[in-house]
Amino acid sequence: MSAKTIIIDGDMIVYRAAFSSEVETKWDDNVWTLHSSEAEARAKVDELISGILKRLKAKDYVVCLTGKNNFRNKLFPDYKANRSDKRKPLGIKDLNDYMYDHHNGLMVDGIEADDLIGIFCTEHPKDTIAVSGDKDFGTLPITWYNHLTDKLIKTGVRKAKRFHLIQTLTGDAVDGYKGLKGVGAKTAEKILSKGGATWKTVVNEYKKHDLTADDALLTARLAYILQNKDYNKETQEIKLWNP
Repeated sequence: MSAKTIIIDGDMIVYRAAFSSEVETKWDDNVWTLHSSEAEARAKVDELISGILKRLKAKDYVVCLTGKNNFRNKLFPDYKANRSDKRKPLGIKDLNDYMYDHHNGLMVDGIEADDLIGIFCTEHPKDTIAVSGDKDFGTLPITWYNHLTDKLIKTGVRKAKRFHLIQTLTGDAVDGYKGLKGVGAKTAEKILSKGGATWKTVVNEYKKHDLTADDALLTARLAYILQNKDYNKETQEIKLWNP
């Protein structure tokens, strides 16, 4: 593989390292504790990143982390609210700081790690490989390595746009926003195959479910990962997706 800069989803690495470093201990019949070693968690981060670089035969890399004040929460206050009652792994703040300080960390207020990767990789599509286990990267016209499945995927513009329309129809339960009731990936594929992979097809399907074009637009904006053309680095202004 030719030398390229590897752009890594740091959020996923941090969570995997933190959870895998936790240890349950039973002290007696009534007492259990959960603890983790900071040193072991950091070593796990190093191991995961080293493994990715070795697999891709790369040396240059950037690790992207999610900043505060996510712009999607301004569009939809319940974005990822379904995660609020789920326990975060121990030591996650320390691991975020460690990742930022020791692994070429990049974080920008207002946008997620996914968006940073999207911006970087669409600006330099021939010189970068994105790394994440998140299926949402199928919406980007880039080269993407899924380190959970060990698959290297190159997505063209047409396929990326189609997958974004599919995400708009299905929504994303993991991120806490809904698409159309009863519409999964297979049904969404059938809808686009029958009506055409266009925005008009998506809006028509929303109307069949007694929803509006504005409802479809909101979902599309939540599902869309920012690209280079959507972000002004000097002013940090975001251009929301439009059909």
